[in-house]
Amino acid sequence: MGPSRVRLVLLSMCLVVGSGAFLSATLVGAATPITRPPCDQCEEAARFVRLQPVSEDSYAVSARHFTHPFVLPPEEWTTLLGTLQIQRQAEGLLFRDPPGPVLPALTPEDISYLSGALSQAFAQAQPHEMVVFGLSHLNAYQMAEITTGGWFVEGPSVHVVLANYRQVVTMPGTRWLLWEHPLRSDAGPRYDLIPGHHQTMVRESSGISSLFSSPPSELVIAYPAILLGESVEDLTRQESPAPVVEMGPSSIAIESRFRVLKRLHEQGLISEEEYRTKKQQLLDRF
Repeated sequence: MGPSRVRLVLLSMCLVVGSGAFLSATLVGAATPITRPPCDQCEEAARFVRLQPVSEDSYAVSARHFTHPFVLPPEEWTTLLGTLQIQRQAEGLLFRDPPGPVLPALTPEDISYLSGALSQAFAQAQPHEMVVFGLSHLNAYQMAEITTGGWFVEGPSVHVVLANYRQVVTMPGTRWLLWEHPLRSDAGPRYDLIPGHHQTMVRESSGISSLFSSPPSELVIAYPAILLGESVEDLTRQESPAPVVEMGPSSIAIESRFRVLKRLHEQGLISEEEYRTKKQQLLDRF
């Protein structure tokens, strides 16, 4: 390699490193987003749930009008949270390691905490606010692993944005950055949310963060279908009732589905005719 090519390579490396350093300095020096905790138990040393105006962060949802406040009891949040799955992305340039196995995204302890905190947060959330969260765990080497992201509701869909998942953090400044800016993705190995039944993936279309790290995963959850234990089409089906597709241990009892159905009707997410048809289908299953 000639001297000119060496200088060109070194210059390119400096530009990349310099750009990354500039972005890190900019993010660390950025003002902390204005947030508010929805409950006394929602802000802890190793985890939090907060309400944050969408204009305070870089995630491109500021033009949306969320369906907030949103009422969903903790036991139904437990069902939704239990459906979330994660998978490590393939890594490497020339010799790529295959993706990892599909695993539950949250531990039972995480689900227990988030189900109560999200229920309280969404009951207070305004149409211009997202519900952001952070979780910290110690790995086998006693190193902190940080998971951060946010939630919002649009009509009959709950959206979850995963900015960082089990990101190993060794420097206090990096931890502060992820803890105070939970919708920003840090550099490093990436994990994706994997859609299950009644779930679809959405990707952030653009943004400067995508030049230096992967865009966040955004999963759209058709929560009425999951909570009722069947497909969205079954809500409007006029023919004889079909068997409910069971969701395993997280299935909701028929009595609970009546409560879900009543709330969906009161919130205007299904019509009077759809409500009566679905109610009769549930009665026929007793």
